[in-house]
Order: sequence, then structure tokens, then C-alpha cells
Amino acid sequence: MKRKTKNTLRAIAKHFGLKIVFVSYFPADVQGLLLSREKRILINAHQPRCEHIFTLLHEVGHYIRHVLNPHRTHHPRIFEDRWKSNFMAEVSKHVRRYFRFIFNKTSGKEWEADLWAMCTFICLAKTTGCRSEFNAFLKRHPEKQNVFLLAACGTIYSGIKTRIKNICRCLWLPFGATLG
Repeated sequence: MKRKTKNTLRAIAKHFGLKIVFVSYFPADVQGLLLSREKRILINAHQPRCEHIFTLLHEVGHYIRHVLNPHRTHHPRIFEDRWKSNFMAEVSKHVRRYFRFIFNKTSGKEWEADLWAMCTFICLAKTTGCRSEFNAFLKRHPEKQNVFLLAACGTIYSGIKTRIKNICRCLWLPFGATLG
């Protein structure tokens, strides 16, 4: 693993006050564990580097999504309103229950952490040069292909959006316009 990648990963963990500990007593099917009260991430030392990177990012994703922002609703705000119409109140109640059912499963939380980790891994691969680790991870985990495709689309969209903003700035700033 390149020094730039290691330093970036350490900086991400340090930014959130998390300590990284590599342990050798995990079984082979356990990649890592977040101890949120102790602010520590335990990573299985017997796994390859690509697994270390993804596991660290996955556990940081858990910390951000479920420790720093624990009370997030997964449904649009319109379903939180108190409706005067009994019909709309019933519809809202059923929609809230449906969304809670989908996202309160443990797989929903794992999926969110995977998505955060995958987006960050893509950005790391682009900026710190850990593309070989990224490709190795994707080869080891073909079941993560859908998460990768979603993260890649988001990353591409974000890049396009930034480029369009920069082009607009270049076009309008010479004419005295200001963009916020």
C-alpha cells in the first residue's frame, strides 16, 4: 500500500477521533469491528490490504451514519405531517411503516456503510493511487458489484456537476456576475 494511501486513511480515522487496531484473533469470516464507545476500529490482520482499506472505510461509514447521525428517518418529510384527512393520515402511517421495515433491517445499515465505503474507496483510488487494491477488492467481492455501480454513478454525477459549475463560473464571471 502506498504511503499516500496509508496517510489518507489514518487522517480519515483521526478526523473522526477513531483509532485503528489490527488484531489477529478474529476468525477468517470477520473482517472488522467498530467499538463505537471506545472509538476504535478493529481490523483482521490476516486479510489482504484491499480488505483492510474497505473494512476501515466500511467501519468509518458505520460510525458516521449510525453513531454521529443515529436518528435519521428514511422517508420523505411529507409523511411526517399531521394530516387532517383520515385517508392521508392512514396513507402516511403505512408509508412510514414500510420505509422503517425496509431500512431498519441490519442489511440496510450494512448496505449504507458499504455504499459510503465504496464511494470513498473510488475517490481514494482516483486521488492516492490505490487502484490495484480497489481492483483486487472488486475481484474478491463480485457481490459488491451493484454497490460499486451505484457509487460509480454518484461519483460520475458529482464530477460532472462540479465541472458544469466551473464552466458556468468561467463564462459568467468575466461579465461581472457572481455565483454563490
